[in-house]
Amino acid sequence: MAKSSILDRYKNQILILAVLLTPLACYGAIKAIANNRNDVSDWLPKSYPETVELRWFRKHFAADQFILVSWDGAELGEAHDGTQDDPRIQKLADALLEVKLPEKAGGGQAFTTVTTARSVLKQLMSPPQSLTRKQATERLAGGLIGANGKQTVVMATLSPEASANLKYSVSKPKAGLGLKKWPTSPLYQALDKVGLDRETIRLGGPPIDNVSIDDEGEKTLLRLAGLAGLLGISLAYWSLRNVWMTALVFMCGIISAAVSLAMVPLLGHRMDAILMSMPALIYVLAVSGAVHIINYYRQACMEQGNLDHAIEHAVVHAWRPAILCAVTSGIGLASLLTSDILPIAKFGGFSALGNFTMLIVLFMVLPAAMKKWPWTPPELKAMQAGKAVQKHDDEPEFGAAGWTRFGNFIRRHHALVLGASMATIVVLCAGLPRITTSIDLLKLFSDDARLLADYRWFENNLGRIVPMELVVRFPRETQFEAAPDNLAPGQKVNRHTFFERMKLVERIEKSIERKLGKDGDDLIGATMSAATFAPDLGGDESGVGAATYRGVVNKRLLASRKDLEESGFLRVEGPDAGERAGDELWRISVRVAAFHDINHGELVTRMRNAVNPVLTARTASVDALEGLSQRRHGQPNGAKVVALRLPEAKGATDDVVAFINTKNVVAQSAAVNLEALSDEQIRKNLAPFDGVILTGGYGAHDYERLRSAEIPILASFESAAKAVEHDVRAEHGAAGVDVVFTGVIPVVYKAQHALLESLISSTWWSFMTITPLMMFVCRGFAAGAVVMVPNTLPVLVVFGGMGWLGIPVDIGSMMAASIALGVAVDDTIHFLAWYKDDLKNLGDRAEATLCSYRRSANATLQAGLINGLGLSVFATSSFTPTQRFGWLMLTILVAGIVAELIMLPSIMFGPIGRVFDLKKRKSRPATEPIDVRGRVDSVLSPLDRRRALREHGASLKV
Repeated sequence: MAKSSILDRYKNQILILAVLLTPLACYGAIKAIANNRNDVSDWLPKSYPETVELRWFRKHFAADQFILVSWDGAELGEAHDGTQDDPRIQKLADALLEVKLPEKAGGGQAFTTVTTARSVLKQLMSPPQSLTRKQATERLAGGLIGANGKQTVVMATLSPEASANLKYSVSKPKAGLGLKKWPTSPLYQALDKVGLDRETIRLGGPPIDNVSIDDEGEKTLLRLAGLAGLLGISLAYWSLRNVWMTALVFMCGIISAAVSLAMVPLLGHRMDAILMSMPALIYVLAVSGAVHIINYYRQACMEQGNLDHAIEHAVVHAWRPAILCAVTSGIGLASLLTSDILPIAKFGGFSALGNFTMLIVLFMVLPAAMKKWPWTPPELKAMQAGKAVQKHDDEPEFGAAGWTRFGNFIRRHHALVLGASMATIVVLCAGLPRITTSIDLLKLFSDDARLLADYRWFENNLGRIVPMELVVRFPRETQFEAAPDNLAPGQKVNRHTFFERMKLVERIEKSIERKLGKDGDDLIGATMSAATFAPDLGGDESGVGAATYRGVVNKRLLASRKDLEESGFLRVEGPDAGERAGDELWRISVRVAAFHDINHGELVTRMRNAVNPVLTARTASVDALEGLSQRRHGQPNGAKVVALRLPEAKGATDDVVAFINTKNVVAQSAAVNLEALSDEQIRKNLAPFDGVILTGGYGAHDYERLRSAEIPILASFESAAKAVEHDVRAEHGAAGVDVVFTGVIPVVYKAQHALLESLISSTWWSFMTITPLMMFVCRGFAAGAVVMVPNTLPVLVVFGGMGWLGIPVDIGSMMAASIALGVAVDDTIHFLAWYKDDLKNLGDRAEATLCSYRRSANATLQAGLINGLGLSVFATSSFTPTQRFGWLMLTILVAGIVAELIMLPSIMFGPIGRVFDLKKRKSRPATEPIDVRGRVDSVLSPLDRRRALREHGASLKV
């Protein structure tokens, strides 16, 4: 009596354990999906300066967590024609302040503040601002009020609890993926209470962006689950022609996908839109692996002529190639862990983990089920009945004979084929330096997405709404009120009164508007700061009258300081800031165009270029005042200075003159080309002044001529600009005024840089870890390196082609490279396994290459197309990164088929192929070729063919 196998003894226990664990896996999968959460600010590691600064900003202001709500007809009334405000505006504002979060999200207040244009207009038109209606409307134009002066918006700031639970606070009502209907969020409760139609309202703001990404991720999962399931069932039935086995394959795929999803919350992580694609990927790989094992089972049945231990033999035959393929695929996925973009790293890590847990399902649950409920393949039934095995109508006729002819063609023209391949590769790879990266939040969505329609409406009817935040920091050492009483006037020149601090913030804001607004690059819309809520500052002139005016306004501003802090644009660092305690933080909020052709990196650069001249002017004025103090025994008041500029540099001196005038020093500007003046003219024209300030454009010779004329050079923009740049590089220097650029846009800018670095890094690590494995398979250093060439080049060629076509690399594109490299080498592993045995038995490299090529080409073509088509379901996603991932995987895998079937054999037929020769060849007695065409088991497994070669040392007639 035959000894029972492990499967015989434990199949029931394995199946019972699977039945018990499957509901838990499904529960974990549902929990993972329910906890889907996306926040672009979380894309980068928490240690990155950009994410640190964004957390710091939200701690003090929490002002980028706002939503905008508007609709057609949300208009302000006019007093002169008797029209009234749309009553729903105020009703919605009141309702938003009343609604609460559900208990599972804390049950607290959902919105801390709600701002309407009418409330801000009243504030601006009341003392101390006392602006006219026209002036107040102009300050709010493009922000809270549209270009027509009537269209308006309701802006609501989320509470910290609501910001942490966006799905519960602002998401659109939906059925949900679990058993319970998703509760109506406070935002939609307020909209329903006011009677606003959900389909006609317009929503915007960072929280809306994030929940829209949540929705797209869930749509992607549902769509991919349906398409991948249908494709998997179709491929399984096409391969197996049996309903029960198809259902078994389908269940293996579902269990593998569910387990991969359940691992996410089990390991303490959240799902995101990118990770939503992971279960479909695992499902496709599991279906493919299950079909392979069942085919091994069919071949074992044919070899034995019965079902006894057929599944055990199948597992023994399948485990080595399956593990090798899983390892290479896992390496490709795990290489994504090197990415600094967290969604990509999570996708790679959990997909690699799912890829290996899938093997447990395939090598335990599937064999146990087949042992419990054996399946008799149709060819075994035919053999047992003494009938010939019939070939299916859809089996390709272009089999061994066709591939032999094609292989012989490559063999005869291997140099030409390899040369043409290399020429094509060189041309396409030349596009690699032209690769650009893009992470544009709005480009994550398809063109017909509701979010994009709402953003277009906002830009057409209201203004730009994508926020970027700047924070101007005034250390205590720069605050006039914090100066000790015993300081002399000359020691206070680097300190600014409250009025002067607000004036500097206003200058920065105006510089941004001038250079990036509608009269400049037209990249931004409205800007807002504490100066928006203050009276007209003025006070740039010199003289007693201007000094008196500045003093009066300064006292009024200090008296209304609390109101300015409540506006959300002014904060003071608390004791927990350590050495920074007492520093003032002045916020400038800039609204950026949602639809523009400039990348975020260039946008941030232009923003810095607009801010730095103001900081340079401030630094130059402080340098000049300190120089005057030294020359005038600590009393700069009453001195006269001139700021020189080249005639073509218009406006270059305006800020520095204004800064110096506020210190009761008479300053003026002059357009002077020193090269056109004699030494005597320079001395005569500049002698009445106590010193000069040089703006940009003057050379070393000009400096020397001024010194020769004994004209004091108090400051220069050149040295001031270097000091500002030094403060930036030193992470906001100790005593200087600095500006922090924060918000989502700088994070996205950093992510764009990290994306290209991650693409290179992950592909490199994938290559460096798979190559040693291939060297092990090839049993040779050189052979392993050579065989990686046709596996690596498809990735380089496709990305080089993207560079030539100007297609930017996004998150989905970046993920495709490493994964495709890991999947592509699977076919090479099978080919090399054939080649090694054929070379041992045939003794001739060319003959062995042709023999292995003939037997593996069909499988390579089918596997590549099945994997490519299986992953191409991702191209149907409405989430752009997932869609790009699907198209690129299909393209790279098809390119891999071409490389595997054309380039690899041309290498092995040529002189380079000598690296694949055996070190020691075994001699075997010559025998006649074996004719297997008439045998019943002509559908031979790789193991059967290798056995025939080893036993007979001959080629096979097919």
